[in-house]
Order: sequence, then structure tokens, then C-alpha cells
Amino acid sequence: MSKEYMTAMEMIKCSCSTAQAPIPIMCPISHGVISCKTHLPVLNANDHIPFVNIMTFGTCNMIQTPAGPGPCVPTVIMAWKSCDMNYFVGGAPALTKDSFLTCTFGGTIKFE
Repeated sequence: MSKEYMTAMEMIKCSCSTAQAPIPIMCPISHGVISCKTHLPVLNANDHIPFVNIMTFGTCNMIQTPAGPGPCVPTVIMAWKSCDMNYFVGGAPALTKDSFLTCTFGGTIKFE
């Protein structure tokens, strides 16, 4: 069974947010591997930098303001987990559909 590798512009969503967002196409650089299927750069475990690779997801249910849920400020300090440890892209494991991140506010970021 082949794995589905994730590329730039894939949609991701945090479990504590109201919206999904794509991983930008320039994140910030290509790792030198382009998907034959999408013709976009394949992502690796190090593509987890807030506001470079991981954009805001609208509002966050874990951040409360007097007016209700506050703005999403993705705070990710660890690399993606559940990557393909047998396929390295740019020196780090490739991301698959099962890869995920944990935000320090408590949410889990996954591919849609």
C-alpha cells in the first residue's frame, strides 16, 4: 500500500479552530522533491514554523477574550509527528496524510 505524501497548498486544520488553511507554496523553500501528482513541493517534518508554514485558522476556542473566542495564533514548537521515517525529503522525514502537529494551546493540527 503506497503512502499519500503531503505537498505545499494542502489544507490543514486545528481541532480548536474555526477554519482551515493551506500550507503556503513557498514554505519557505522547496526541499528539491516535487510531487508527480500535484507538481508541488513535497513537505517534510521541519515544515512547522508558525506564520511561515502554519498560518492562522480563524478563531481559537482555547483563547478566550471578553468578547468570546480569540484569534488563532498557531504556536508550534515541535516538528510534525507520524511522518514516513523511511522516506526523507530535504534531510527530514516526509509528511503523510497521517502526520500531525500539536499546538501549545492544546489543539491538534492535521491534514484535511
